[in-house]
Amino acid sequence: MRRVDSVVGGAGSGTLRALLAGPTVTGSVVHAGRQAVYADLDGLVVGVLARGAVHVPCAVLTTLPGLPEATVGDPVLAGDGELRVGPLSVTVTRLVSFAVPRLTTPLAPVEADLSPARDQLATDALDLLAAGDPAAVPALVGRGDGLTPVGDDVLAGWLVATRAAGRDSSPIAEAVEAHLPRTTSLSAALLRHAIAGEAIAPFRVALTTGAVAGLLAVGHTSGAGMLLGAHLSLSPSITHEALEGSTR
Repeated sequence: MRRVDSVVGGAGSGTLRALLAGPTVTGSVVHAGRQAVYADLDGLVVGVLARGAVHVPCAVLTTLPGLPEATVGDPVLAGDGELRVGPLSVTVTRLVSFAVPRLTTPLAPVEADLSPARDQLATDALDLLAAGDPAAVPALVGRGDGLTPVGDDVLAGWLVATRAAGRDSSPIAEAVEAHLPRTTSLSAALLRHAIAGEAIAPFRVALTTGAVAGLLAVGHTSGAGMLLGAHLSLSPSITHEALEGSTR
């Protein structure tokens, strides 16, 4: 791949910066758009984002208004501190943390329409997840619409919220790890970050302040799915039926 002359700096995690600084790794684009390009680097998914895109833990957020055109399958190279996709080369110049802090107060039920997420998923699976039962996982991983299927978003919200509450999430986490081949490569990457307690900023804000508008604006179902997962973790007595009733 041709080495570009200019490099665009952006915000990213310390883990991502270390990955880019490591040995050269090649891969290919698995999702391409004007706001986000994601690549698979030998099993690790990393991304480049234009400003305004939701900053996920595995991506570098730039100030570019839009990304150069890319196509699924295009070659990608990571190394020497840079991620190179076609004519674009990016590096992590500002470190950000995606870790969700320990919760000091419970998440209160909110007046929000979670039906776009809830209605795509099996009732029994949501009840099992509320109980912390790993049997919920096969019915949720990879289920629903989106680049990150809504079932994965619900699991991500549950995993991060449970960890933030100081409770053991390992039975669900282990089941999720075992079923990751069922979902998209990007969603699998984000679920691994959720297992580690990392999440997008709107989710962190929702958990710590109760302000959910920013989270619900994420994607068609992603924000609602994550919030549903958080409620099933932090308010396990609030079943999906109760959540449905609170929005009407």
